[in-house]
Amino acid sequence: MPKIRSVKLELLRHGPPHNQLISPLTRYMGLSGRHEPVTVTLPYEQQSILTLLRALRYGEKNTPTRRTQIREISAAMGQLMEKVPGLIADLSLDGEERFIQLRLVFSASELALLPFEMADAARGFPGEGSPLALQQEVPVVLTREIRGADGQALPWNISPRILFAAAAPPGVGTIPFKAHLLALRGAVGPWLPRASAHISPTERLSPFLTILPSATLEQIQTACAEGTYTHVHILAHGVPQPDTSEVRYGLALCDDADPSGMDVVDGERLAAALRVKACGDGFSSPLVVTVASCDSGQQGSVVLPGSSLVHAVHNAGVPLVIGSQYPLTKTGSVTMARTLYAGLLWGKDPRICLYELRQQLRRQDRTTHDWGSLIAYASLPDDMESQLGEFKTIQAHRALTASMNRAHNLTEKQIKGVDGDFDDVIDDIRHAISVMPDCNPEPDASFLAAQENRIAKLCILGSAEKRQAQALYLKHNEDKIPGAPRLPDDALQSLERSLAFYRRAATINAHAHWPGTQVLSLSMFLRFHKTKKMELEAPLWAFVEASARYGLLHPDPSYALWACANLAELHFLALVAGPLRAGDPKPSPERFVTQLVEQAPTNAVQAIALRWQFHRYTHILRFDDTSAAFAAKLTAMLTGPLAQGDAPDEQTSQSGTLARSR
Repeated sequence: MPKIRSVKLELLRHGPPHNQLISPLTRYMGLSGRHEPVTVTLPYEQQSILTLLRALRYGEKNTPTRRTQIREISAAMGQLMEKVPGLIADLSLDGEERFIQLRLVFSASELALLPFEMADAARGFPGEGSPLALQQEVPVVLTREIRGADGQALPWNISPRILFAAAAPPGVGTIPFKAHLLALRGAVGPWLPRASAHISPTERLSPFLTILPSATLEQIQTACAEGTYTHVHILAHGVPQPDTSEVRYGLALCDDADPSGMDVVDGERLAAALRVKACGDGFSSPLVVTVASCDSGQQGSVVLPGSSLVHAVHNAGVPLVIGSQYPLTKTGSVTMARTLYAGLLWGKDPRICLYELRQQLRRQDRTTHDWGSLIAYASLPDDMESQLGEFKTIQAHRALTASMNRAHNLTEKQIKGVDGDFDDVIDDIRHAISVMPDCNPEPDASFLAAQENRIAKLCILGSAEKRQAQALYLKHNEDKIPGAPRLPDDALQSLERSLAFYRRAATINAHAHWPGTQVLSLSMFLRFHKTKKMELEAPLWAFVEASARYGLLHPDPSYALWACANLAELHFLALVAGPLRAGDPKPSPERFVTQLVEQAPTNAVQAIALRWQFHRYTHILRFDDTSAAFAAKLTAMLTGPLAQGDAPDEQTSQSGTLARSR
C-alpha cells in the first residue's frame, strides 16, 4: 500500500469565523508543521475576488477572458501558499512515501470561498507552474479540515453498505440517475451473490446498495436510522436557499408533504438526517458522504454565520465528505461516482482515490474545471493504513467467494448474461488477488506483524489462487477442444502459487493444521499430475493429523469444528494414497464427516467449506475415478447438494482475527 505523509497548513485569524471580508488589511497566521509561524495576507479586496470566481461558474464559455481569470486565481492561490516557507520544505517525499496529503485547516468563512484546490505550484514547490493537485513529480492530495473534527474515531475496516439518494423535483431539470446507478451497481458487483430464480435483483443488491430514486429528507433520515450505511451518495441539483438575505446553497430534494414540490435542504438539516438516532445504541455514522451536486462545497455569504453544505456535514462528525465548490458537469458527476466507489469498496486509501479522480476529470475534458471544483473535507484516523490493510483482505476474500459462486452458477445452472461469462469471473478473481495485501509479500509488513494474522493472510492468498485455478478449469472445460489436456497450464500455475502461499503459512507455525492440510493436498495432487503416482508425505501427514486431533479439544467450538473438517480431508488423502505405514489402521474420513455433521449447527461454515473441498476432488483435484466417486459420496454426506450452499466467506478464530480459508 502506498505510503502517505500528512502535511498540515493552518491559516488562522482573530475573531469569529463570519462577518469578515477578504482584504489586504486582514492578517492571517500561517502554520506548517514545526516551522515558525508567518504572517500571510491576501492581495485582493472582496469584490475583486468575487469577480474572478465568477469565471468558475461557466458564465462564459471557454473564452480567452475566462481562461485568463482562471489562471490568475490559480496563480494567486499558489502565491498564498508560497508565503508559508515551511510548507516548501514539507512538500517532499522521503524513503517509501509515495503521496503527500496537504491538510488545509482554517475556520474563517472568507477563506472557505477560495479555490485552494486549483492552486498552481509556486516557486520551489514540486511541479512548479503546474496545478499542485495534478502535478506528478510529488503527488499531492489536497483536503480540507475543521479544527477539532471528531470523525477520526470511527473504524474503517467494517463491511460497506451504500445508500444512494437521488432527487429531481419539478423545476430543477434532469439528473443522470441511471448513469450513477450503473456506476454504483458496477462498484458493488464483485460482491453480489450468485443469481437465483428465487432472489430478485433488488434482493441481491439490498445488502450492499439501497436506492431512494425520489429522495426526501425524511426518507434519508429513516434509512439511516434503520440501516447501517458506511457510504451515502447523494445526486441532486444545488440551488440557492430561498428566503435568505445572503446567498447560500442547498440540495433540491423532493418535498415530503408535496410530491410536486421541492425542499431545499441546507447542510445542518442534512447532517441531522445522516447522524440520526439509530435503532440500536448511539447515532448513525456514515464514513463517507459524496454529494454529486453543484455548489455543495460553496461557502456563499461570509457575512452571516454558517458554512457550505459539505462543511456542515463534516462538522457533524462524518470523517470524509466530498462535493463540488462550483458547478459540476453531469459527465463529471458520473466519473466522480464511478472512480471513487470503484476504489473505496476495495479498500483503496480515499486520499489516493481523490487524487486519481482529479487526474481522471482533467483528462476527460480540458474545457471544464471539474477537477478543481472537487472539494473534500477529511478527518482520518492515524492508523488508517493498518485498518485499510485488514479491510482490503476481507473485501478481497469476499469478492473471491462471490466470484467462485458465480463460476459454479454458470456451470451448474447455465444462467448466462446475468453476471457475465467466465472471463468476467476470472478477471474478478485476479483483481481480488492483486489488491489483497501480501500479494508480493514481505514477511515483516506492518499489518502482518502478528503471527496469526500472517498465517491468515497467506492462507487467504492460497485460497485465492486455488479459486482462480478452479475458475480457469471450469472455463477450460466449457470451451474444451478435443484432445486438449484436462487441466490448462494457467490453472496448474495457480495451484502451484497456492501451494507456495500455504507452505509459507505452515513454516510460520508448523502446528497450524489448516495450511498443513492444504500443503499435503496440493503437493500430492501436483505430484500425481506430473508422475501419475499417488504419494503422500507420510511424516508431514502424521504431524498435521496429530495437530488436528489436538485441535478437537480446543475450548472454542468453532476451532474444534475446523479441526474436525481438516481431519476428514486428511483421512481422505490417506485413503486415496494407500497405507502410509505398515500396521496403521485404515483411514476413516466418513467418521469425521459424520462427527462434523452431528456437532455443527445448521449451515455451519465448516461443513460448507469441507463440502466445497470434497467437490473439488471430483473435478479440478481429481485423482482417478475411484477417488472422485468417494469424494462425491462424502460431499453428499455433508447435508445436501452443493448448489444449496455458497462457499464460506471468512471465519474468525478465538482472537477474532481471520484465521481459516478453504
